[in-house]
Amino acid sequence: MFCNAFCLSVADACGLSDINNVECLQEKAQCALEEYVRSQYPNQPTRFGKLLLRLPSLRLVSSQVIEQLFFVRLVGKTPIETLIRDMLLSGGSFNWPYMPLQ
Repeated sequence: MFCNAFCLSVADACGLSDINNVECLQEKAQCALEEYVRSQYPNQPTRFGKLLLRLPSLRLVSSQVIEQLFFVRLVGKTPIETLIRDMLLSGGSFNWPYMPLQ
């Protein structure tokens, strides 16, 4: 299985208090990705490996670019930090004031 062979090192991540737990979660995510890719793209046996090879270059993408690409349609121009803060402070009663009405 590819999961163990392609683990990214968490040693360079500052401030981790439970490295073993992070590595375990990372491995589970990679195994889930592998299972998904193999079931959804059975005619592309190298797709999972190619995706893993893209990970180092994705680490170079700034969080602002990722935020813009993936969250702008959901939360508009609201900074993701504001959204997360509001979600945490509201407990279970969070509603989505940031999502544009359609």
